[in-house]
Amino acid sequence: MPGAAASPVPTDAPPAPPASRPAPAADGTAPVAAFVRARFVDLFLGQSRRAQIGLLAAGALVAWVWHARTQQGAALSWIAALAIVTLLRVVFSERFVRAAAPAAQPLRIALLLGANGLLMMVPLAAFASLSEIERAAVSIILIGSATASVATTSGYRSVFLAFAAPMLLALAAAWALTPHAAGSGVASGSIALLVFLYLLFLVGVGRQAQEVFEESSRFRHGEEQRSRELKQALAAADEANRAKTQFLAAASHDLRQPIHGMNVLVAALSLRELDDRSREIVALLDSVNQMLSRQLDGLLDVSKLDAGIVRPEPAAHRLDRLLEAQHAALAPVARERGITLHLRCDGPAAAITDATLLARVLANLGDNALKYTPAGGTVTLALRAEGGDALISVADTGIGIPADEQERVFREFYQVGNAGRDRTRGLGLGLAIVRRLCELLGVRLTLQSAPGAGTTVTLRLHALAVRVDPTRAPAPAALRPGLAVLVVDDEPLVRESMRLLLDELRCRVHVAESSHEAEAIARAQPLDAVLSDFRLRDGDSGVAALHAVLRHCPGARCALVTGDTAPDRIRDAQAAGVALLHKPVTLPDLLALLGPAAPAVLPSAATAAPDAAGTAGTAGSAGSAESAGRPP
Repeated sequence: MPGAAASPVPTDAPPAPPASRPAPAADGTAPVAAFVRARFVDLFLGQSRRAQIGLLAAGALVAWVWHARTQQGAALSWIAALAIVTLLRVVFSERFVRAAAPAAQPLRIALLLGANGLLMMVPLAAFASLSEIERAAVSIILIGSATASVATTSGYRSVFLAFAAPMLLALAAAWALTPHAAGSGVASGSIALLVFLYLLFLVGVGRQAQEVFEESSRFRHGEEQRSRELKQALAAADEANRAKTQFLAAASHDLRQPIHGMNVLVAALSLRELDDRSREIVALLDSVNQMLSRQLDGLLDVSKLDAGIVRPEPAAHRLDRLLEAQHAALAPVARERGITLHLRCDGPAAAITDATLLARVLANLGDNALKYTPAGGTVTLALRAEGGDALISVADTGIGIPADEQERVFREFYQVGNAGRDRTRGLGLGLAIVRRLCELLGVRLTLQSAPGAGTTVTLRLHALAVRVDPTRAPAPAALRPGLAVLVVDDEPLVRESMRLLLDELRCRVHVAESSHEAEAIARAQPLDAVLSDFRLRDGDSGVAALHAVLRHCPGARCALVTGDTAPDRIRDAQAAGVALLHKPVTLPDLLALLGPAAPAVLPSAATAAPDAAGTAGTAGSAGSAESAGRPP
């Protein structure tokens, strides 16, 4: 509505109500045209109230000139009518326009403006009674109102002319037909012609304003379309990522069950007296099983990081000793593959970090370097100081990485030069885990590589001036003979394999497949430890089984044993506050949990009732068994 020039609509303006937004159409141009029309309606209604107030102020000036000259009550009646129309417009304009179909809304706007235009031409009936100066003043007010309407209507010709044409054509006629002082007929005719020509000029200006408005609206429509497409793509990517996590968790759980049974049986065999050939077969079987376990551990690490439950435990640690330990772990593998392994430390260095997580980073980098370095090559672990930082680097003389693939190697399941998916090279999770752990630890990670020239990965940590000697964890002690252990699992294979292994460790073994059976056993005899699967049949849970046992044997050591790697499941297990072993369980993990140094967990569980999800209680993990928040 006229009255004041409108400022451009910002691109981040809130969207119009749904009624003004176009529906998709089969014609490629129809949605754009509908969007332009809807945006015009939004713009007009958004500034209608301000424009009406401006028009009322202009009308008040006209009424004052009219009444001052003629003292007629018609002037007061007219301004009162204009005020009533303004009030009605302020209150009902949006309702009136929005009630129509989107295509008919500009026509309703034209009707509103036509009514205003006709009302504004009424004072010209008293044009003959006004002096030349007063006629000029009224003309300026009407021409100004018509000019302002170009902006408030965005130049839409039909809408703009509905308001401006009645006023300016009537004004031109008033100048041409009203008697004037002697000798001024030519001048008044010229003014009439100029008013008409000015109306034509405004039509041209309006056409340009409409073109600019439509172009900006088409641009905005394109931006909104791209924004919607981007949001849809991001939603699809998030859904795909969730589906991937769920699939990996389900596959990992199903695979861990038989591998866990095989791992336990291999461990039981290794404890028996065997001839050399049988021991060689057991060793080979164990090697194959450990390779499968490492691949599943990679999936577990990714699931833990996705779950957001990995919590660094920063402390002062000697970096040179961490690197020495990693060198010792990689040396046998390097010798077997014919690779020279070097260790270069400029001197002792220390930093505030999580030794377990940093060791995992170094292990993944070292393992990756050995995989992609051919026999006769070299892998170098180095530590040096630079300014106030300590730099740990893992360099190899392997195949190298092309520049366009150096970012991709940090993605999950991506491997360079492994189109045949050689499983001895893992699943392609090592560097993805490295990047996530470095972000978690605040370690700056850089990679330098070129095809045929090898790869160097560097970790930058803030160095400590004080060198510290970290406390070393004691080795697991042998189990006390006759230890009473309860195994709770709904899989017969898992129960029997665990029973065989614990028998070899000279434990007194009891088995159950539900929390009800577990409580019955605990009620009948004392227990020293309970190992329970996390997810049991028919909605039963391992946490419920642990609580049931601890009501009768409050001093028993407890641990959940699970093959589930879903982030939600891991969070539930962590919330239970018990030690968490992931299938396949290794013999050292089991000895660490059941050894004499391992404290009992869930000390208050005897009085705490488990919730429906089986996640009640909070307490620390037992011994060196893995807690739910730390990768293996």
